[in-house]
Amino acid sequence: MTTWIRGCLCILALAFGLCMARAQSVEPWQDGWRLRFNQERERFGLPRFRSSPVLNQVAQRQAEEMARDGWRLRSPSTATISAWIRGVGYTAHDWREGYLLDPSTRETLPRELLDGHFRDLGVGAAAVDGGTLYVFLLGWHEGDFFAAATAGLGDKARLEAEMLARINDVRRRAGLPALASNPLLDRISQEHADDMLLRSYFGHRTPEGLGPSERARADGYPLGIGENLVEKRYSVQEAMDAWLGSPPHRRNILDPGIREVGLGVALGGGYK
Repeated sequence: MTTWIRGCLCILALAFGLCMARAQSVEPWQDGWRLRFNQERERFGLPRFRSSPVLNQVAQRQAEEMARDGWRLRSPSTATISAWIRGVGYTAHDWREGYLLDPSTRETLPRELLDGHFRDLGVGAAAVDGGTLYVFLLGWHEGDFFAAATAGLGDKARLEAEMLARINDVRRRAGLPALASNPLLDRISQEHADDMLLRSYFGHRTPEGLGPSERARADGYPLGIGENLVEKRYSVQEAMDAWLGSPPHRRNILDPGIREVGLGVALGGGYK
């Protein structure tokens, strides 16, 4: 049996069809808000906000849209703001918004100002009936999320040992013999993991139609193999939970006829 864990493919998709955002400088008043918020975050030991020119664009657009309604200050829908964020090329794992009307006590500032996951800040401003409306957009970039989620996946030897131990624990409780690690199956698994990430597909068959046993025989493994795949899981525990909850994958793990296993891990992500 060969197993494979893949990193988050939504990151890989960033390579396709991205629209590069128009360059935009950061205004002093925008940086002033960032410095003010960072002083508060530092009091709690949180990382400082980074100024995001593209989120500044979205926040500015939102401020101007809200200002057209005067004092009613109706924010655009979540779907609309999400579309604007995607449109400027920012890939958000999550985002939050808030606004403040000066001079006024009327404000809705996001509590995520003190959430360390949100690292990027955009600020927009528009005049509203003698006052100024400030809009704040907080971004949790997919790159930050992916880096944190996959931080423990860089040590392949540790992953292999943990995966083998988990598989054998499940088999032992089912009264089945333990599996041994096979370096050739490791290579076969890794080649398929890398190929799926490189060519942006997910499945047991390659674009050329080669299945697991055909790929294995081409690499010199004479016997047929089973194959478990999983994506968007960031630990051995998450991968095993997904497989054990799926009858076909569980059958592979508990197949009494198998005796060895290989593991491949491919990660794709970061800022685009």
